[in-house]
Amino acid sequence: MPNNVYNIPVYGKPITLDDQGIYCAINRKTGEINNVFQLLYEGDSKEDQNWYFYQLKNTGKNGEMGWVILADNGDYPLKSLPTEEIKRHFDKPEFAEPKGAWQLMRNSRYGFGKFTPIHTEDEVKYAMILFSGTEMLVPLLIIKADDESLKSLAEPIQ
Repeated sequence: MPNNVYNIPVYGKPITLDDQGIYCAINRKTGEINNVFQLLYEGDSKEDQNWYFYQLKNTGKNGEMGWVILADNGDYPLKSLPTEEIKRHFDKPEFAEPKGAWQLMRNSRYGFGKFTPIHTEDEVKYAMILFSGTEMLVPLLIIKADDESLKSLAEPIQ
C-alpha cells in the first residue's frame, strides 16, 4: 500500500501569550532606545480578548509618558494574517536571508511580526510593521525588553 502522507515540519512559531510584553527599537549606531512598544492580550471577558499593540509616547503634560494604542480609524485589535498574505509580504529579495518563517498580526495600519529562523541556534526576532493599505512598509526590528532595559526606562532623564 503506497504511503502518500508526509509529515512536513512547521518552522514558524505562533505568536503566543509568552510573546506579550515590552519591546524596544534600538538605534544601531548609538545603542540607545528609540521607541518602546507593548504587545498585550486583553479584553473585558474571555470571549472579548484580543491582541493590542501600544507605543510609549510623550503625553505633553510635564514630560510624562503614556501608552498610546497603535490603531487607525478605531481598528484596534490585531488579527492574524493567513499564510498566503504573509508570503505575499515577505516573498521578496530583501527578505531572502536569513531563511525562516514569519507570523504576522495587524490591524488596518500597524502590525506585529515574529520571525522564526530555520536554524534553531539563531534567535527568534520580532518586528513592528507599518502598512499603507494592503502594502507592507519596511519592518522595524524590535527586541523584547529584559529587566535591565525596563529599569533604565523607569529612570528619570537627566
